[in-house]
Amino acid sequence: MDTLTAAEIARMFQPVATALHAFMPKGVSLAADMMKAGGLDRQVYRTQYMHNIVACTHSLLTTAELGDWVLDPRANKKQLHISRDLWTARMLSAAFDGAVPLAGPNGARQGFYSNLPVVSPQGQQAFHDQHGFLIVWNLDGRSGEIGLELVHTLMPWKTGQAEQIDLRMPLLPGEADLATLRFVPNNDDDLDGLGLIDSRGRFQRGVRNDSLASS
Repeated sequence: MDTLTAAEIARMFQPVATALHAFMPKGVSLAADMMKAGGLDRQVYRTQYMHNIVACTHSLLTTAELGDWVLDPRANKKQLHISRDLWTARMLSAAFDGAVPLAGPNGARQGFYSNLPVVSPQGQQAFHDQHGFLIVWNLDGRSGEIGLELVHTLMPWKTGQAEQIDLRMPLLPGEADLATLRFVPNNDDDLDGLGLIDSRGRFQRGVRNDSLASS
């Protein structure tokens, strides 16, 4: 596996990461004000609160510098979509346990979750293929800290099954922050997959391609 591919993917998404870190805190603030104005408790109506955060962030991003990425001006289905050539990314909130959200029964989303491996022996070929990525975000209710991860899925999975992903990395605010990530080849038996370790020592990992083939 060519770890340079993973590093290049991180660099390609950097304008998106920078914009989200710059504008999303304001989106959270605006969404909180909306909930307060409506007399809605953010914990009781958490799903609505999450949708409001994405909607406010989408509105703010319309004026952001995204490099070669294009923001879909339609905020349909309460999702945020961006695209660059053959690549598309959808922003989804993490599951309550921090896991990557399931595709569910929706056929279109299942199709979006079905991708060729992006980190593979073919290396640079990934940049010429169509791929769908997830930007999985999470809001710490106590600290207000926003966590952003870039996830590439291989196929849908069901509750209780392993996440079928081959790349998972933190989306960090600036290009200099990429130096805090360590890209680990997926043939490393000790780490079992492509991993990235950020400045806090958190290990992100996917599942091996060979384990998918045998399942």
